[in-house]
Order: sequence, then structure tokens, then C-alpha cells
Amino acid sequence: MKRILSIILIGLLFTACSSSLSLLRKGQYDAAIDKSVKKLMKDPTDEGQIDILTRAYTLANEKDNNIINELRISGQPDIWEEVFARFSNLRTRQDKVSRLPIEVLNKIGYQRIDYNREVAEAKNKAAAFYYANGQKLLDSGVRMDARKAYDQFLFIRKYFPNYLDVDKKLEQARLQGTNHVLFKIQNQARVALPDDFEEEILKVSLSSLNQQWLQFDNYEVQGEYYDYFILLNLKHIEVSPQSLMNEKYTDTKRVEDGWEYVLDNRGNVMKDSLGNDMKRTKYKDVNAYITTTQMDKKAIVTGTLDYYNNTTGQLVKTAPISCEFIFDYEYATFAGEAIALSEKSKKVTRNKPKNFPTDLQMIYDTNTELKRIAFEMVKADKNLFLN
Repeated sequence: MKRILSIILIGLLFTACSSSLSLLRKGQYDAAIDKSVKKLMKDPTDEGQIDILTRAYTLANEKDNNIINELRISGQPDIWEEVFARFSNLRTRQDKVSRLPIEVLNKIGYQRIDYNREVAEAKNKAAAFYYANGQKLLDSGVRMDARKAYDQFLFIRKYFPNYLDVDKKLEQARLQGTNHVLFKIQNQARVALPDDFEEEILKVSLSSLNQQWLQFDNYEVQGEYYDYFILLNLKHIEVSPQSLMNEKYTDTKRVEDGWEYVLDNRGNVMKDSLGNDMKRTKYKDVNAYITTTQMDKKAIVTGTLDYYNNTTGQLVKTAPISCEFIFDYEYATFAGEAIALSEKSKKVTRNKPKNFPTDLQMIYDTNTELKRIAFEMVKADKNLFLN
């Protein structure tokens, strides 16, 4: 029994070591350090973990120092972000190990090194490089360069919130890197539009499609340069003639109409089991005579949605757009017995007669659907405006 327990304990010990040892062998030094430190905080006498920590700590530091030296020897101006990251690794790793008991630190040959100066130097040189590079990109006047410059300045603010005028540079890069798109309407249909029709169409909520580097406007902003125009070009507007159709039908219903005696074959009143005269309900058919009036009228608006690149003057894309508004109304009158009306007839007879909408009102009423369709089309194509 004791032998079995010993085997189990040895197995558990091997498993505990093998986890960090496996990470060490895979070259995952910091992960191995994390596991060894955690175990040594609980048991500072674990020689297996001390050995793993010694090797992982040494190899991890050697790796970072070698990369730092190679970067410095290269003499390239863009090395400092990576140098900063490597010195930060060395400092973080050292702080993690320093929490261990002194006896463990002595066994792994721990010596504290002050990396603060190197970290600060690398961070400052990285910021200086990104600032200069960001400014160079801005000076090119190229929109895609401005977006790259934005990322350069954003890196600086991550580590130096108040570095020089980095906030102003970020705003400049944002403005230079953003494509501005103006939505406009053009009527080529040779049909007068209703008052406020264009104003209502311009309420299409394209601003909800705004994102980084893309801004939609429904109204031209004074002094703003627009990279793209979206032109809703109305080419054909038609309103159908009024259609008025009458239809007549009859609803019939069987209703109670008093009572009568039940007679036998001889014409005598029949008696029930108690000797009382037998009676029954009388029925009759009643009618309601309905006249329905069906009113129909339709407005159709068709055209194209055209995307223009304002810089090149080129038509980027054109797509057909159309919508219709249908006036469909029915009312009815009836004569005869109201009780005979079916539920359907009751509903339609509650409608009151009304006049047909004017042609201008019909055209105006197409705007809700026209806005919806235009919005969905622009939403599907918005990536075209990001170039």
C-alpha cells in the first residue's frame, strides 16, 4: 500500500514538473516561468521547478537581449517600438520572479537590473520616429497616407497622452483621411415635384452609415470638399388614372320570428308529456343589399442612383431605382336589414366615402419607400466610397 502511494506521489510530482518542463522544451519560456513561479510560491523547496525556472528565465532574457542587440546594430530608424517591447518584457519578467522567496532567488542566480532608463529611452525614440513619420505621411497629401499617419500618432498617444501637439495631428490626419460623400437629388422627369418633396427625400438617414474614414452629408457644408456624390436621378414619374368600381351583392341571414304551436297530422295542437301545448320558434330570412365602391390610384417613380468620383469625374456605379405608392380604398353602403350584414360587410360599411388624393399628393407619398430603397442601396455599396 505504501509502495502504491509512493508511485502516485512520484507521478503527481512528475506531472507538475512536466507541465512547465513541456513549455520550456517548446520554447514558451514566459509561460514556463509563470507556472514555475506559481508552484514555487507554494513550495520554495521544489528543486525540479527551481531548475526549470533557472533555465526558462535565462533563455527568455537571452532571447530578448539578443534581439535588442540585433536591432541596435541594424541602425534602422523604426526599431524602437520593438526595442521598447523587449525591454518591457525584461522588466516585467524580472518583477514577476522577484516575488519569490530569497532562497529561491539565490538558487537561480537572480540579479536585479534597472531597465527603467532603457524603457524610457526606447519609448521616447519610438514616439519621435512615429511623430516624424506621421508628419511626413501627412505632408504627402495622399488620403491613404493620412490614414497611416493617424495610426502613427495614435501609437504615440497610447504612451504619451500629451506628447507635443499629437491631438492636433490626430485630428488633422482624421480630416485628411476621411472621404466625404454628398447625397443630392436631380429631377429629369419633366414633372413638377410637390412642395417639400426634395426636402423630405433628403431626410434619408445616411448619417447612420458614418464610420471611420467615411462621412455622409445630406446638405452641402460650406467649404467642404466632397470626394463622392450620390445622385438620385429621377427620370420618370407617372400617376395612373383614377379607377372607381362598384359592386353589388346581398347578405342573407336566418333570424327568429316569434313562435308557433306544433300541430299533429289532424291539425290539432300537440301536447308534451306534462300535457302542455307544444311550441316551436319560427324563423325567417332577412336581407341586406350592399353596394361597394373600390377606389384605386397608383404613382410610380423610377430613375437611377448614380455614384460619382468628384476627383476624377468618373461615374463609379449606376443602378436603377423605382418605387410606387398605391391608393387602395373601399367603402360601402347598404339597404335592408342591418342584422343580415356579414362581418366583412360590417367592416367595409364602417368606411366613409372619401376623395381621391391629388396627383401631387400621390407623388409625394412615394418618398417614404424611395428613401428606404436608396438607404439600402447605399448601405450595400458604402465600401465603394472608402478608396
